[in-house]
Amino acid sequence: MKVTKNFLLLAVLFLVLSFVQINAQREVNITPGFGTIGTTILGDTTATGERVDINTVYILERDALYILDGEFSPTFVVTMVAAEGTGERPRIILGVPSGGSTPDQAIRPRADFTARGLYISALDEFGGIGTRIIRHEENGIKIVLDDCHLDIAGQAAFRVNTDDTKTFMTNCIISNIGSMTSPDNGRCFDDRGNNIDSIYVENCTFYNFTSQIIRDGGGDINYVYFNNNTFINIAGAGSTGQNMLEFGSANEVVYTNNIAKDCNFLGADDGEGALVTLLAPTDEGVTQTVVVKNNNAFWTPELIASYPDSVTATVAFDSLITFYIDANGDAASNISETVAFTDGPDVPLATTAAFWVGADAVEMDKEGHENFNFAYPTTAVSYTAGTNGHPLGDLNWFPGVTVVEDVETLPVAYELFNNYPNPFNPSTTIKYSIPEQANVRLTIYNTLGQEIATLINTAQNAGSYSVTWNGENKAGVKVSSGIYLYKLDAGNFVSTKKMIILK
Repeated sequence: MKVTKNFLLLAVLFLVLSFVQINAQREVNITPGFGTIGTTILGDTTATGERVDINTVYILERDALYILDGEFSPTFVVTMVAAEGTGERPRIILGVPSGGSTPDQAIRPRADFTARGLYISALDEFGGIGTRIIRHEENGIKIVLDDCHLDIAGQAAFRVNTDDTKTFMTNCIISNIGSMTSPDNGRCFDDRGNNIDSIYVENCTFYNFTSQIIRDGGGDINYVYFNNNTFINIAGAGSTGQNMLEFGSANEVVYTNNIAKDCNFLGADDGEGALVTLLAPTDEGVTQTVVVKNNNAFWTPELIASYPDSVTATVAFDSLITFYIDANGDAASNISETVAFTDGPDVPLATTAAFWVGADAVEMDKEGHENFNFAYPTTAVSYTAGTNGHPLGDLNWFPGVTVVEDVETLPVAYELFNNYPNPFNPSTTIKYSIPEQANVRLTIYNTLGQEIATLINTAQNAGSYSVTWNGENKAGVKVSSGIYLYKLDAGNFVSTKKMIILK
């Protein structure tokens, strides 16, 4: 009899779930073409001009081209993702307004911006090249990119134009930034002297930069994290004294499990230069923490041999980074091993020669670059030199390799997960992640919208959390069988999911 009762209750509950959607995530498909991203997203408002739903996800078709009508500069939270399934990433390029010229950048967010599975370029429809791909344009905003390809810009992939921004980038490719006609440009992150809250980069690949990955223009970085990334052909701008990663005055630095080939490849004629550099913190009372271990940096011997007598090769780490490496006992974990990538750009011999003799600029090898493959032989020392014996570099080039699980990392986005078990009796576990410090409230409601219990109501640091609900209300009384909602409020993020108690 008990089985029959439970079966009937389950049937009723699932019928209700099939007809009632409460706070379901809203999705809007965007048709490929010219200007459709702007008209669809900017026009997604109510009759009074309010956003229909700030949590809307905008879906772009795979194997499709989207041409921006000038730069896309939303003043509200935007999430754009590739449609599920196979096929090439949706391609977003610049469009030239009628009678106008190539815009400076493709995307200029003035609020939080998230993209997943997209190709985004500052190349315009007529072959012109804009200055930047993404420009941070409001204090404190957060940019989250996953599985994206940022490709081709004249100056930078990101221009950080405001203070206290956060950038989280995972499983991305960033390529072909800058031109050797102006080699002091060509950066990934250009801080323009602004203070940065966080830069988090994991399992990404960078190639063909004429200058740097981070340009320190005088701003401070609170937290910077580079783990399992691959760097190839980062020029370093030669005699201008630019280096691959200039962390500047950073409070907390993690640089682990990375591989760098032919970076700062122009060398230097002033006898100075390092791939990774650091300054002491400027914030009072801050204790700087630095972890730099399990990395490989190497240069092609023919490249070094090609330098004029006045030019020297740079080293991997500057004196302050080296101090921390030695203090932590990590010197032996940082190696220099030559490895052969499956299919990468040519060694920039002609580019380097032309630079030092003052001849016409020679660009780096871009032929077929979207088909490059930066895997390397499993017999290499680097293949097991990472944390827990994993490969160095971007792990996406090694399908089947499990990503390191015990490296302490920050989540890249807010997320509320499905509770487990569901249905449940007597208790269930609810997990959620927050990428930054926020006031967090996790609340249980019934289907009438009445608050049943508050599980969390406090400020929490960035991280992943779990909490168990034992099915009791505020008074400590067990609630009855039925559908309940659990709602996460954290910062500007709001998400609600359904669960079932079955007794």
